Amino acid sequence: MHRPHRFAVALAVSAAAAAAALTAQAGPTATAWTRVSGPTDPGVQLGLARTADGVLHVVWNRGRTTTSIFDTRLSPAGKTTGTSTVASGFGGNGGLALLAMPDRTLRLFAAGAQTPAIDGINTFTAPETGASWTLQSGVSWGGAVASASGTIGATLTRDAQPVTAWAGTAAEGVPPASIPQNGFVADQLDSHLATDAATGAVVLSGVTIAGKGGLFVQKVLPSPGPALVLPVPTVQDRGASLSGRIGAAGVYVAYADGKAFSLYRYGGTSRTLATGPYTSAAVCAGPQGRLWLGWGDNNDELFVTRSNRAASGFEPVQKLTLPQSTQNGLTFVQCEGSLGPLDLFAYVNDKANAPGFWHTHVLAQFALRATVAKTKTGAKVTLSARDAGDPVPGAAITVAGKHLKTDAKGQAVLALKAGSYAATAAATGYSPASVHFKV
Repeated sequence: MHRPHRFAVALAVSAAAAAAALTAQAGPTATAWTRVSGPTDPGVQLGLARTADGVLHVVWNRGRTTTSIFDTRLSPAGKTTGTSTVASGFGGNGGLALLAMPDRTLRLFAAGAQTPAIDGINTFTAPETGASWTLQSGVSWGGAVASASGTIGATLTRDAQPVTAWAGTAAEGVPPASIPQNGFVADQLDSHLATDAATGAVVLSGVTIAGKGGLFVQKVLPSPGPALVLPVPTVQDRGASLSGRIGAAGVYVAYADGKAFSLYRYGGTSRTLATGPYTSAAVCAGPQGRLWLGWGDNNDELFVTRSNRAASGFEPVQKLTLPQSTQNGLTFVQCEGSLGPLDLFAYVNDKANAPGFWHTHVLAQFALRATVAKTKTGAKVTLSARDAGDPVPGAAITVAGKHLKTDAKGQAVLALKAGSYAATAAATGYSPASVHFKV
């Protein structure tokens, strides 16, 4: 059933930053989905990490009391290239968090129990290929609380030390040298971690039901910083997400509270980006400081957009169609967009009430504009390729049988005689763009 939605003013990262509006594309984007997990006992979280070769590793589990964990590999174009087994006979299908390490290995953190003696967060390692995985025997932390927690978090400090989070507690090291006795927040339903690329601060967030409830956010390393609970009492478990930026300052929380989708920069302000009955939210890092955002409701609506390099403006919003076998079942989303395009994962229910994660690959959007300056013989035409205000260099433009490339400013200039023209443009990682104009 169609419902109206209003896209509101986008995030301003500072008082001097120019506000930008989220603009919706006309009509939904046809979307190709591939099932990752399910339809039985699909687990509660995916572990996502992209290795230096551009391959995205997607770790998922299957089984309820006894679980098998798998690593599915996706190419930079979002195509499945293989799946290997991480573990079998693992106790519980709890949270999963995956890190690509500086030494080109993978490290997985899995909530559960390989044996009753090592209940909690267990860790596995693999080479960059993900072809074989090894349990770090006899090492676990967090105990039964970590094992029973929902989603877990993991990130790297600026000096490449792993940090894990569970049930409102965060600790550094494998295993942690020490764990805060009371954690950072009581009754936290899920845990997310991100590192500020500029300052090295590690930030923890998650939904809490303590007190009046809400979305807890706090810097936890290298020392505890200001803590706050965003007053969103209707926010749902896994209705929020946390991300730093690649090569740029800031840690951002995306959240949905059943009335709106919002974005908060830790230490800054929170702004509503879209209004509607949204219950799912995701944010992940794109290249050059960009942020990918995804949000949706628990019925049939899912949207994505990407910011510019300053995180102050956004591309046109893309409305995605969900898998045809899905009805009334979008629960939450996860994402990874570090190469440019977005790999989006939606946890949905199908018509047979069989939940699981589905994957789709989404290209970024850019706009092509024409500026016409009349001359004696026709006009000088400047074609500009822009991504939420940022130039798109190297875009291949075709117009009037001519082939051009945009320069560092995202522009290409040519002379044309009087007439009507259509120009098309293509750039790596983007959907094609076009513009019609008259000279």
